Amino acid sequence: MATKKFTLVRGYAMRATRLDGCGRPVSGPDSVIASDGFITVGLTANIEEGEEISQTNAAGKLCITDKPQPRFTGYTAAITFCGVDPELISMLTGNPVVLSADGEDVVGFDIDSDTDLTGTGFALELWSKVPVAACDAAGGESYGYMVIPFLQGGTLGDVTIENAAVNFALAGADSKDGNEWGVGPYDVVRDETGVAGPLNTALSTTNHFHLELTSVPPPDVETTGATALGVPATGATAGTPATLTPANGYAPADFADIAGLTASPTTAWTGGQYVLLRDGSTAHWDGSAWASGPAPA
Repeated sequence: MATKKFTLVRGYAMRATRLDGCGRPVSGPDSVIASDGFITVGLTANIEEGEEISQTNAAGKLCITDKPQPRFTGYTAAITFCGVDPELISMLTGNPVVLSADGEDVVGFDIDSDTDLTGTGFALELWSKVPVAACDAAGGESYGYMVIPFLQGGTLGDVTIENAAVNFALAGADSKDGNEWGVGPYDVVRDETGVAGPLNTALSTTNHFHLELTSVPPPDVETTGATALGVPATGATAGTPATLTPANGYAPADFADIAGLTASPTTAWTGGQYVLLRDGSTAHWDGSAWASGPAPA
């Protein structure tokens, strides 16, 4: 087994994905934002040192000593943005956006002390350039791909208005155990045949940071604002039982390969349902969640 050594420079792009409070990607129309509008992304390791036990005897000599091993508990992320992206700030902090008078455009954001972040989170992916690395067989450049699969609790930091650029910063977002990122909802690495796909191995629920070399380029950052994760469940009417076989997309980590998904004919769909699928076997909607295998008769 050969080990590929590489060096990373600069930050080329970032992508934030909306998660629910359990660390699961949220499918829907406004779940993904790709951007190069950041100055720095900092990850501070949180280390639990534990309590050292030390005891001397009556003569003042040390007779008991025990120092526990330090334990990594996660990262605290801080992001300094270059310019203002209200939808990105809203996704990372859970605060509402401000709409134009006609309700068509996002023109700002609010920071509200009553915001509850327990039911929401985000995943953060980052791409760096590899300055000295061989291209892959298809001539693709190399990048360093990183993902922090479950972050929660971000707040907007200090804001200074002065004779300089006004930058906004995210502070206090902590990585969490319990992520359900799995192999991820995007094509970020290539397999042995050169085909782009999700991660080769699903992330463990206690994974806080993943890094690997890839020749799959970063996402398009020219698209502004939030975009959809998944495809609309066309053909399904809210409150009406229906059978649906949607186009292929991304599959949840618990059944990572799905070719076509058929909803149970007895299911009453909710409005705004989005479907995430990949190639493979079948699955069905059981009324509350996607389940592996065909729909019941």
